[in-house]
Amino acid sequence: MKLVKYLKEKWITYTFVIAAFMFFAVIYKLDKSFNMTASNANYIIMGWLLLFVIFIAVDYGVFYYRVEKFKKYCSLNASSEDLDEFVYPVDKEYAQLVYNLVVEYEKYKSDIYTKSSGELEFITKWVHDVKVPISAVKLILENHENDIPSKLYQSIDKELFSIEESVQRVFYELKSNSLHDDYKIAKISTKKLIAQTLKGYSNFFSYKKINISFDGEDGHVLTDEKWSGYILSQIISNAVKHTPVEGTIGISTKKNGNETTISIKNSGKGILEKDLGQIFKKGYTSSEDRNGMKATGYGLYLSKKLSNMLGHKLTVESKYGEYAVFSLTFIENQTMHHM
Repeated sequence: MKLVKYLKEKWITYTFVIAAFMFFAVIYKLDKSFNMTASNANYIIMGWLLLFVIFIAVDYGVFYYRVEKFKKYCSLNASSEDLDEFVYPVDKEYAQLVYNLVVEYEKYKSDIYTKSSGELEFITKWVHDVKVPISAVKLILENHENDIPSKLYQSIDKELFSIEESVQRVFYELKSNSLHDDYKIAKISTKKLIAQTLKGYSNFFSYKKINISFDGEDGHVLTDEKWSGYILSQIISNAVKHTPVEGTIGISTKKNGNETTISIKNSGKGILEKDLGQIFKKGYTSSEDRNGMKATGYGLYLSKKLSNMLGHKLTVESKYGEYAVFSLTFIENQTMHHM
């Protein structure tokens, strides 16, 4: 504790002491019958001042020790075994109050953890359960493709895919809180990573007659295949949604030192400049309705969150009215494996 704070704490004591000194001084000056030589008075005053300074030094030292001991007690989670170490009754009372608060907090935290674990288990089970009817409906739809009008088939397929994406998003958000317990860092081919991601969107490329182009050579990156695959799938999904009919999506791979970047560029309206700095924020959606698509503002937020956790870098650039480019950069010496 600093001396200024100490004086603020003890201002009543020192105000009283100084007032007492002033009182004695006034009596000495006013009482003419008070018989004391000037030299003796000076000695007494000097003695008082010296004792006063010593008192401040000792009291400040004791007070500083008490404060530091109390802070240490709090930093050690306020164990009940340490309560008897406090000599001063006031300190012991404060320590007891802190201990009671810690006990209540730990109990509350335990209750919350138990409750959230139960809810997490239920939601995780629901996510797995709901995948079964989704897959069944998709299979039924495929088996009756020739019996359903083309436009109706495409509409149902799109909605089913949106439901599947939403369910998957819930799953990855839940799992992201325990990513450190569920990852496997390994070298993986960029070509394989891109191919696996594109597989789920083949129908949409056909529906919208989107042209796909590839540039760059195959490389190998250090990452978790499942998590980085999900990040790329969200970027692809975003690109497909906002690419006009007969538009283009270009996928390129570029290596620079220990960095390998996969960039996904789509034609279309692009992104407003004022939205670029906000696009990865949770719940943020475009200032302008892009192609009439509804957005939750969660997919890109989750992608950014996961890329940061993995030690990768997700960025965006755009020229409004022409294109948007999302780039996922794998930085080998910054992956979770190295960290």
